[in-house]
Amino acid sequence: MAIAFVLIVASALAGIATGYVFRVWALVVISPSMAVFWAIILRVYEFGMMAGVTVIAICLAVCQLAYFAAAYVLHTRGASSHDEIDGEPGETGEQKIGSQHK
Repeated sequence: MAIAFVLIVASALAGIATGYVFRVWALVVISPSMAVFWAIILRVYEFGMMAGVTVIAICLAVCQLAYFAAAYVLHTRGASSHDEIDGEPGETGEQKIGSQHK
């Protein structure tokens, strides 16, 4: 049963790494590849059919949730609660803004 936990953690790490580096289309390539690889590993450790399918389904779900969590953190890092909606500048100025009147 320890191998199932290791595979789930590995899936989460793969999802986080993918979320920081690639776009969502990378899951189309990574998910089936991981499923086949995990199936081979589970077969070597003599998991049954239903147990293997359950572990693989959990691994894929964890990978995708980790991907979306990493992508969410990556893209909301620049968002700030100090940003004004009405277009007025906030209390803190933005640096390195070039001239807009060229």
